Amino acid sequence: MLATALPSAAQECGTARKANLPRLDRSHVRDEFRIFYALHGEHALPDARDANRNGVPDKVEDVATQLVAGRRIFSEVMGLTHPMRQARNAHTASIDVFLFKMEKGNGRSYDEATNYRLGTDGSKGHCALRIDLLNSHSNQNVTPVHELFHQYQYGYTMFKARWFLEGTARWAEYALRPGVAPERPLPGTLQALQAQVFAETYEASAMWNRLAALLDPDGRLKLPADLARSTYVDGSPVIHDDLLRGAAFMKALFEALGPLDRQVSARNGWPVFGWKEEDQRSPAHDAEIFRQVLQVVRAQARRSGTAATAEMGAFLALQSALH
Repeated sequence: MLATALPSAAQECGTARKANLPRLDRSHVRDEFRIFYALHGEHALPDARDANRNGVPDKVEDVATQLVAGRRIFSEVMGLTHPMRQARNAHTASIDVFLFKMEKGNGRSYDEATNYRLGTDGSKGHCALRIDLLNSHSNQNVTPVHELFHQYQYGYTMFKARWFLEGTARWAEYALRPGVAPERPLPGTLQALQAQVFAETYEASAMWNRLAALLDPDGRLKLPADLARSTYVDGSPVIHDDLLRGAAFMKALFEALGPLDRQVSARNGWPVFGWKEEDQRSPAHDAEIFRQVLQVVRAQARRSGTAATAEMGAFLALQSALH
């Protein structure tokens, strides 16, 4: 196994000369989040109601409220490193969120900090992480926190296997959603692993949710009182309960994947933060990522006393079958 060194600080972020951002002429700032939106034109908010009459549409306020709640859960409660504090994003000044009429999908999170040279930032602009959101979602749809979790993933690792990215981001939605996430028995054969995990995206969450349930059956977050009481503009709760199984497991996994991708960088002669997109997404990494998952699960299972169950035993035995 190759020795790994901590990566040096990231270089100044690149400039998007033709970012092709829509004309969003209004913004709302909450902590590190800048929400850009429009009230007129092609990308105008379909619903611009302002129930509390503070000059900011409820939609925009609710997005900001959800993002702040998500950041507090992921960083303050779970202990994950904030994306802007990761070496990859050393020069980042904000997380910019663009609400517009998207041609495809509900949201997108970009993995590289970029200077978009928005007119409001002066001649030099500034470096930002970027999230795009569909402006016609219901105000309390959990897409914002899903996309924010992608920023945490990108901060920790260069790997972008979708069974990992979308599967764990769907798990993270239950920090805000009520109850516990749906699950299914763990794969116990390579065929099941391929079909239920590697070949899936969002549906791979069933494996992550099952692992979370087995490793952390109680699954209670220690939410600060003010965070637990946070509400949207209409008074409805942002966080429905304190249930989120597997938080410690997910943190341990993220912390294990960073050193692993640096080993892959060294082995292939790739820049630590400069992988090509196809290399980040390549299924050639699936087995290596999954072996790391198994190592983390094995350590967590010993602590929780679940390593001896037949289901967990078959799952952990996949280690010897992987090539």
